[in-house]
Amino acid sequence: MKIEDTLERAVTSVTAQNVPSSASLIDRAYAHLRAAILSGQLEPGSKLRIREMCSTFDVGPTPVREALSRLVSQGLVATQSHKGFYIPELSQKEFQDIIDQRRLLESATVRTAVEKGDAQWRESVLDAYHALQEIERTWQASRRDFWNEWEEANRVFHMTLVEGAGSSWASRFLHMLHDQCTRYRAAMRRAGFISEGVQDDHTQLINAVRTGDGELAEQTIKAHVDRLPALCMPS
Repeated sequence: MKIEDTLERAVTSVTAQNVPSSASLIDRAYAHLRAAILSGQLEPGSKLRIREMCSTFDVGPTPVREALSRLVSQGLVATQSHKGFYIPELSQKEFQDIIDQRRLLESATVRTAVEKGDAQWRESVLDAYHALQEIERTWQASRRDFWNEWEEANRVFHMTLVEGAGSSWASRFLHMLHDQCTRYRAAMRRAGFISEGVQDDHTQLINAVRTGDGELAEQTIKAHVDRLPALCMPS
């Protein structure tokens, strides 16, 4: 599939997610490109030609370059002097590093959140969990492709958990690590990507939130992240 066609699909996908009409040209280009990368529509190794993106997004080169620079800083796009902008290749060694860092940071952060989070935070976590459950029930009933919806709901659930710790730096780093996990999952996704083990982990996390059990939350996150290699990399 041509890059132009992929970007067109990304524009449609992101538009459906209601990018604010007040968003700047840079923010719009960034949202479209990020969606195409995280969904796997732009495959690892794909070259990103600025002229094609300008045509697709109907903007000049400056917003596109700014969007690409933002994505480079987040590790979703790479650049070389002789190659230009491109989507980084996947690496089992890199993915293991991503998992190790996410396991370490997210388990500690969620433990802190569970132990110090207030009633309003707990309510937000429950809302995010119920939204995720609804998508999973719909997917199981219809077997239609709910990949993008599930990924977004899963992200919201995990990041809402993290926010209870009150650390903007932890949230920032975990956003980047979750993006990378999503990119690897998209490349290797299978029909049964919502496993019972993953769902059970989410239920355990909710039990930890309700009871304030930081130890349970920490151990559940570690086990949850340790499932990723089997879901995201070829055996």
